Amino acid sequence: MNKIKLLPLNIINEIAAGEVIERPVAVVKELIENSIDANSTRVSVNIVSGGVSKIIVSDNGNGIDKKYIEISVDKHTTSKLKNESLNYIGTLGFRGEALNSISNASEFTIISRSKSFPEAFKLNVAYGKKVSLAPSKGNVGTIVKVENLFKHLPVRKKFLKSENSERLAIKNLIKKFSLTNPKITFIFLEDDKVKFELIGRDHIKGLDKRVFEIYGESFIKSSFYAEKKYPNYQIKIFASIPTYNKSNWNLTTIIINGRIIKDRLLLGVIKAAYAGLLAGNRFPVVILYIDINSNYLDINVHPTKAEVRILNRNIINSSIIKIIRNKIEKMGLRFSIEAEKHLMNKIKKNVQIDLNNNFTSNKEDLFKEGQQKVSKLFDDQQKNQINNYQYQLGHAKAQIHNMFIVAQTKDSLILVDQHAAHERIVLENLKKNYHRRKILRQVLLIPEIIYLDQGKKLVLRNRKAINEFGFEFEDYGENALIVREIPAILGKINVNNLFQDLQEQIHRLGQINPNDSSIEKILSSIACHNSIRAGKKLNIEEMNSILRLMEKTPNSSQCNHGRPTFVELKLKDVESLFGRI
Repeated sequence: MNKIKLLPLNIINEIAAGEVIERPVAVVKELIENSIDANSTRVSVNIVSGGVSKIIVSDNGNGIDKKYIEISVDKHTTSKLKNESLNYIGTLGFRGEALNSISNASEFTIISRSKSFPEAFKLNVAYGKKVSLAPSKGNVGTIVKVENLFKHLPVRKKFLKSENSERLAIKNLIKKFSLTNPKITFIFLEDDKVKFELIGRDHIKGLDKRVFEIYGESFIKSSFYAEKKYPNYQIKIFASIPTYNKSNWNLTTIIINGRIIKDRLLLGVIKAAYAGLLAGNRFPVVILYIDINSNYLDINVHPTKAEVRILNRNIINSSIIKIIRNKIEKMGLRFSIEAEKHLMNKIKKNVQIDLNNNFTSNKEDLFKEGQQKVSKLFDDQQKNQINNYQYQLGHAKAQIHNMFIVAQTKDSLILVDQHAAHERIVLENLKKNYHRRKILRQVLLIPEIIYLDQGKKLVLRNRKAINEFGFEFEDYGENALIVREIPAILGKINVNNLFQDLQEQIHRLGQINPNDSSIEKILSSIACHNSIRAGKKLNIEEMNSILRLMEKTPNSSQCNHGRPTFVELKLKDVESLFGRI
């Protein structure tokens, strides 16, 4: 066999460096954590070429005494671990790997001054070799300069993403750090040019202001805040309403005990909280803060501390789901301001195209005609005394293409997708009565025989669970079942099509578990068969009935697939389309 030998020191250092700093954003992460641990109130990050050519992180923290500067870049040296124990860790860093790993992979300079020294000291390290230590100019705090990262690690450098990708990753990381520390001022520069500055605030609304700065007005107006304290942990959440969603998790931030954490399990929990409210390929925007008693948390499970291990995780998971779910259900009807802006922009664009295509001498007549139409729509309130605007969704005025209900409030135009809205109404009714075991049934005058080419055995095996949904059926030989009762709310439906969908849902699940969130998918499939279809003509009474039910029904702002059930256009916005304001 080959001889077993100790790896050379330079190889050991390269491996260790690669574990901690796989890309420039990891360098920035480690250095910002050091700045926060040093009680800094101001942190500045300056990068060149996406951080590959140069990274400079400056702070006004405690600084380092001269006698410790050289030791600070040695392996496994730290000032943060108290009582020689990994219990009760109160700092972001503690492993003593960051500065050593960074200095082994770059041309490294650290300038630091503590309050006890009248001058700063500068240490230069070239790819792991200490070059010089000398007095320097500098204020209290620390400046770390990292240049030519991975120059001697070509394999690591080869797999870096583009400069723009690395720059964007660093920019987003700084913003996420600012969410964990709203009292700290964070400044981001590229090539010495300030790109953004987030001012730290001590007052109680500091976090709210920081969230507004990072996520913007659309998120604030399309989200909610909730918090709750438990015996050993506390949860705070900023979360978007279901109609405000994205195509990925990039904007979602999870912070546990002040640490930015990557946790797929918690992302799954958040997604579960929105079950039945979002399409499978859409994701909410959430900022989740969890503060846990350190006895229930292990943060020493990953070299970059990006993952943690949580004791009694299921209890916390359940709390997160309940907080989000309860808040959404109590909010009533809310429509995403982002979706509203998107709609208005599309309308304005189409109006402009139409105007350009018809730009003639009678342009003024076109505007007058449009003004008259808008005025007529909203001036109906003068003619119809029944509209006292006591309802959030107003009163129905018309139906468009037998698909959309047009309603009017005091200062808005409401468009409702009749199928999507009714689908949600039926689902919430089924859910409520299912969990109360009070689903009303209707006996079919003529029992219906249905044929299942496949999956009959699976349906029969889950017969008891299906009965809880309001169905009564039995075996009728070969591939047939005879259905005798169905949920009363379904009315006249195609029972055969419903059971075909039902057996497909059960096939995906394998078995129905009443305590599983997937129950909602089955109920949603059932509800879809009763919903008022697009293409069905409704009279005013039927349309108003849907509007009133929407106002009483939880989660009715979005259908069972996560799409909005209605849009609201303010009168002033509609008027602006025609140049009235």
